Amino acid sequence: MSVQPHPAQHASASAPAAPVVADQVAKEYRHSPRAQPTPALRGVSLAFASGSINALMGPSGSGKSTLLYCLAGLEAPSAGRCSLLGQPVAALGRAQLAKFRRRHVGFVFQSYNLVPSISAYENIVLPSRLAGRKPDPAVVRAALERVGLADKADELPGRLSGGQQQRVAIARVIVSQPDIVFADEPTGALDTATGDAVLQLMCGQARERGQCVVMATHDPSVAARCDRVVLLKDGLVHAELRAPDADAVAVALNRLRGSQ
Repeated sequence: MSVQPHPAQHASASAPAAPVVADQVAKEYRHSPRAQPTPALRGVSLAFASGSINALMGPSGSGKSTLLYCLAGLEAPSAGRCSLLGQPVAALGRAQLAKFRRRHVGFVFQSYNLVPSISAYENIVLPSRLAGRKPDPAVVRAALERVGLADKADELPGRLSGGQQQRVAIARVIVSQPDIVFADEPTGALDTATGDAVLQLMCGQARERGQCVVMATHDPSVAARCDRVVLLKDGLVHAELRAPDADAVAVALNRLRGSQ
């Protein structure tokens, strides 16, 4: 495990083959038209490689979730740009961006993002169908079995526990096989055993498929499963950890919280 102070913020954004890139990304929020803007990101530049699992961490209000949403194209930066697979997100219209995400991007969020009126099976195949692909039923059944839900295919999300719903979201990623996976606190609402199982599934899928995974988390044990941990505070990158263990992550977070 190594800990590295973050160098000049623009240095890593030049990586040519990185599927996820932030280039001097800033984000401000205004609570009313006349209010002073509140900065959430202050010029962040990062690149995330294919086949890597990455965690964004920091104290509350550090900007980790905002950065994740900007990277995914779910929020527009106030300045700078984000690119996915070499495509500047801002250059895509709303319909183009939706089509691009259906083909290349998967999401595993704490809120599960399941359609409540359709079955677990239909939720799993929905992104593929929207992208114009016809999922192989055998592949879907194998994904359900892999996440331990072989007997829940016909259940509506409301009849599933939180852990089961999150595993449906994982199965959806397995079936759609995206190049990039974004996750926001994917285990935050789960008990320890279920969260560990969900994380193991997500990381195993990423390593098998060579996906780029970027997740926001507050949990050192989750971050310890990652190849790289990016530590943010006050909208800036302060340091990075490579192949850390949970204790090293916890120590780095405590130091970050105590820094002025």
